[in-house]
Amino acid sequence: MPWLINAAQLDKFRKNQKSLIIVDASWHMPSAGRDGKQEFIASHIPGAQFFDIRALTDPNPEAAHRNMVLRDEKAISEKLSQLGIRNDYKIIFYDNSELHTSCRALWLLKTFGHNPQLLYILDGGLHAWNTYSGKLESGESTVTPKQYTAHFQPQYVRTLADMKANLANPKEQVVDVRHAVRYAGGPESTTGLRAGHIPESFSFPYTTMFDKNGYWRPLEKIRQQFAGIGTDLNAPIVTSCGSGTTAAVLNFALDLLGNTQNAVYNGSWTEWGAEKLYTGETSLTERPVVTSLDE
Repeated sequence: MPWLINAAQLDKFRKNQKSLIIVDASWHMPSAGRDGKQEFIASHIPGAQFFDIRALTDPNPEAAHRNMVLRDEKAISEKLSQLGIRNDYKIIFYDNSELHTSCRALWLLKTFGHNPQLLYILDGGLHAWNTYSGKLESGESTVTPKQYTAHFQPQYVRTLADMKANLANPKEQVVDVRHAVRYAGGPESTTGLRAGHIPESFSFPYTTMFDKNGYWRPLEKIRQQFAGIGTDLNAPIVTSCGSGTTAAVLNFALDLLGNTQNAVYNGSWTEWGAEKLYTGETSLTERPVVTSLDE
């Protein structure tokens, strides 16, 4: 199981741990007009490296468009080695993104075979570090390449074929973390995508798991609300979003809540919504829609 830590704990780790790397995994939608790497250069936690989650996307044009995770173990190993990571390192992820992209980065490392017990996320991200009055530095980081060996874990990824099979013979719950309006059939910002959601999927927007300052809400509150939409935390769960990035936010929460049978539908709505209706797919099946954990 990965871990959620606060800024004081990160500071203690940073000062006392040797087999440790801190990574800034900030990424933003193009429409946000922000550049995660440039913001990192301007200000970051001392000693941190920048982790580009898109650099670990399959370079095939069609796969890259749908943010498909890289599966080539040799290529993955080379990229992580160049980032200065070893297999025995504790890795602390943080971000400065409303998309909470540190969760996607953690999911990637888990999928590449890193021991989940060595994976951490800073609650509240860079905002929490600044509130703690933690030290900052600027400029490009200095990287000393290490030796990393990836072992791809396919059980954490679902494909279009898997999702079609699950539609015909349901064995896994599907939870959609997009905004409730998009789930309910509201307009999509990407051209060529139909509106709606995967039949029988549940709506649980990832934003409901955070307070106004970007800190995680109490896990027990998330557990209660999640169960309240009709899901079973003791059964397999597949998460979905627009293109697999924010889906990983829920996977991290599920790990913290003790559900180890969770995976990401990596193509998500960018893939599922790009084609005509599939066999067995009819009208939208309505389910409770979560808009706030305070409801």
